[in-house]
Amino acid sequence: MRGANRPRVLVAGMQYEVNSFTAGTGTLEIFRKRRMAEGEEVFATSHGDEVAGARAVAARRGVELVPVFLTFGGAGPILEDDAYHYMRDRILAGVRREAGRIDGIYLPLHGAMATKGFSDAEGDLISRIREIVGREMPIIASFDMHANFTAEMERGLDGAVGFKTCPHVDYPETGEAAMEILCKAMAGEAEPIIVHRKVRMMTSAEGHDTTTGPMTEVIALLRKVEATPGVLSATVIAPQPWMDVPELGWSILVVVDGEAAVPAGRREADRIGRHVWGMRERFRSNRISLDEAFDAVAASADAERPFVLSDASDAPSAGSFGDSAVVLQHLLSRPPLAGPLLLTMTDPVATRACHAAGVGTRLALTIGAAFQPIYYTPVTIEARVLRLAEGPYVSELPPVHLDAGLRAVIEVAGFIQILLSEKPVITLDLRGYEASGMYPREAKAVIVKSAGQFRGFYSPFAFRIIELETPGPVDSQLPRLPFKQITRPLWPFDPDLAEPWQGAGSPS
Repeated sequence: MRGANRPRVLVAGMQYEVNSFTAGTGTLEIFRKRRMAEGEEVFATSHGDEVAGARAVAARRGVELVPVFLTFGGAGPILEDDAYHYMRDRILAGVRREAGRIDGIYLPLHGAMATKGFSDAEGDLISRIREIVGREMPIIASFDMHANFTAEMERGLDGAVGFKTCPHVDYPETGEAAMEILCKAMAGEAEPIIVHRKVRMMTSAEGHDTTTGPMTEVIALLRKVEATPGVLSATVIAPQPWMDVPELGWSILVVVDGEAAVPAGRREADRIGRHVWGMRERFRSNRISLDEAFDAVAASADAERPFVLSDASDAPSAGSFGDSAVVLQHLLSRPPLAGPLLLTMTDPVATRACHAAGVGTRLALTIGAAFQPIYYTPVTIEARVLRLAEGPYVSELPPVHLDAGLRAVIEVAGFIQILLSEKPVITLDLRGYEASGMYPREAKAVIVKSAGQFRGFYSPFAFRIIELETPGPVDSQLPRLPFKQITRPLWPFDPDLAEPWQGAGSPS
């Protein structure tokens, strides 16, 4: 051990999920506005996340943590190189400063960051860290389930642990698992080695829910593998499907203890890989037309619980801007429904106009397509301002403070209530609505701009959940999007692909 009294572990990470099909490019301001912490501020801003879990294990194990840098940018368009350079250089400076005084490194990452010049930003970061500290230093990383795990990540890491829940509610548990492996490695109790099987398939995120559907079977398989002697952890990575990068595809990661356990780990990884390949058709989403969806709402006027409708193609949690007016336009073109019907929209100009006008004012607004005219068109409405709000609020998923800037609740056509926001904001839980005086449980119908993770929060009180067929950069029919950089063959882009990986054969 390098530490004089107890082992020391450097903690540093960067978290972002790119969507290659959204408009514009992302800058460092995305991270500055959401979360960017250095030194002890890393711990001061860590509540209910991976770092919190890692801290619990470190305290129990008598390990000193050295916080360097941690940033969270949510999801959005491809980043400018300068944004990544800044974050990378802050982390590398900390690694160089502490290199002779640490015994291990923990990297809480997302795994889906890409810039104009780096299709695999996390892989580049890991490689550069490895160059500084050498091969003997144990490096363990944690990942989002929607990462894209690459060969460069595998080469640079000793262990990798990912979320097992979607909606992602196991942040602390994931950090605990990663830190436990790192502590065992530093103490000589284990020799972690990653066994990685890449599967040539991609699926839309609606099918990744671990509370229902096919993913429940996959997680059950992982749990059984983790109970096997010689296995330290098992993870399935089902990447963010809207990133256009090489090596895209599902990954099965089995972290084993020592070279002797590698063959068994390979068999388990391959077994799970063949299993998910064999069930690939079950992961397809089932979005339905707006007419069919709202006909169902109209036909159930006496339903005592709300319909929940997912406008996933405009999901800010998957990198869109939340500026689609497609659902609103459709609602205004048909007979009014029983209300209230709640929906969200990002439009800075319209939101500021509402604040300037004041509560109770009636005004004409043109809203929609504020950021993505390539996908959407605006609509002009007559609205009444019901409420005004501003300032950050605490989100359940992700467990951070979210800041939508100015917010305004407006009423349109007597039954539609729209939460306008100045900035795009993730809308997986109910907190954005509730912080603005809107209560989804009491509505007739609620529109949620999320590609699946909302289910954990809305399913308990929904009368019915419907996934809407709408346009946008979070399209569930992946071959309709203009992918250019993905490594082929890859299902469903190559629907006749016969093997999950070259030489695999058919599932047994």
